[in-house]
Amino acid sequence: MAGLFDEQSSLYAFARPAYPPSLFAFLASLTDKHELAWDVGTGNGQAAVAVADFYDKVIGTDVSGQQLEYAQKRPNVAYYRTSVHLTEEELNGIVGPEGSVDLVTVAQALHWFDLESFYPQVKRLLRKPGGVFAAWCYIKPIINPAVDSVFGEYYTSLLPYWEPARQLVDDEYRPLFFPIHLCFEGWERNRTHQV
Repeated sequence: MAGLFDEQSSLYAFARPAYPPSLFAFLASLTDKHELAWDVGTGNGQAAVAVADFYDKVIGTDVSGQQLEYAQKRPNVAYYRTSVHLTEEELNGIVGPEGSVDLVTVAQALHWFDLESFYPQVKRLLRKPGGVFAAWCYIKPIINPAVDSVFGEYYTSLLPYWEPARQLVDDEYRPLFFPIHLCFEGWERNRTHQV
């Protein structure tokens, strides 16, 4: 959802929860090579810099220039502002040629994408064999019954203010279609892997 978090980009970069390092070690263990990763919908780059610990080069792309202004810097991470719809030629110029990407990550953003155009891009750019596509999202925290009850009421009161696509996060991406041709060895087995 282009521009949804633009106004509060600095706060978003400051307050967004970090992902566990074990997630990125796990993803790196699934790819044969560690030359190039593409972090799509990179926002402030928090996933991109974590992926950069395991890959020679990481390309982070996002439609929000404001989000990218707060992206974390690393020598092996390059960020690019892109349009919502990229041509094959534009994407090749930014990310790389067909079959060159070892890992494609989408952290807490897949629900905003036009999947009919995105999945073919992923399929084309991933290295074959050995490329991995990984998408994940946060889920509502579970603490204890007392906290969960209060938080649940608050959380429910906020739902009318979210874009409808955000419901996919609450559904843990289960309704999303993941084309089987994107499932490389190791991925399907770990689709619901808990890190």
